[in-house]
Amino acid sequence: MTYYTQYRHLALQGAKPAPTAQQIAAIETLLEAPLPPAFLAFLQVANGAWFDYTTDVPDGNGGVEKMGFNTFFSADEGDFCDETLVGEIRAARKHTDMPVRILPFARDGGNSMVYLDLTEAGGGRVLAYVQELPEWTGKRAHGFIELAPSFDAWLDSLYIDRDTVLDELEHSVSEPSHLDAMAQWLDIGMPAWRRDAGIAALFALKQVELCADEQD
Repeated sequence: MTYYTQYRHLALQGAKPAPTAQQIAAIETLLEAPLPPAFLAFLQVANGAWFDYTTDVPDGNGGVEKMGFNTFFSADEGDFCDETLVGEIRAARKHTDMPVRILPFARDGGNSMVYLDLTEAGGGRVLAYVQELPEWTGKRAHGFIELAPSFDAWLDSLYIDRDTVLDELEHSVSEPSHLDAMAQWLDIGMPAWRRDAGIAALFALKQVELCADEQD
């Protein structure tokens, strides 16, 4: 069984059909800018998709915070805060006075988002808006932070985090189908995973456990 659609090194789930010319025109009209070819190419296969990849966000202290902006907005007609490209543009302009030629295109599990900056000054760069957390959670950089000079460069920077793999194997894989999906995800996004002793050993252990469960 195939669980994912592959785009370069990315494994995508739950994508809608490719957007229509009318939907693209509606986005560009509202945005007041043409969408870059790299973004349009990705949108053809990732319209409203979900993908489990990590983005390194500079933390302001020389390090990075690992974040996942994994919900990609769709080209559907939308209103406010509905995870459509036009809906999120409208919401951002209403609630944050976001200027034209800025496109919110994906979010994490909360209120942090990534944006395509198509202004003359931005030149197509990708920005993250990182929501400030309460002080007790630990310090983090927040506000607008540049992630990559272009959408293509941002896609290239996405990766599967090793600690995420180990955590998901330990706590999220509970059926053989989950393990099959995990193997497909890793084959696409981390092709050398079978040579990682820690991941390979935990994967094999989970195979044995699930096989024993099926036999009981």
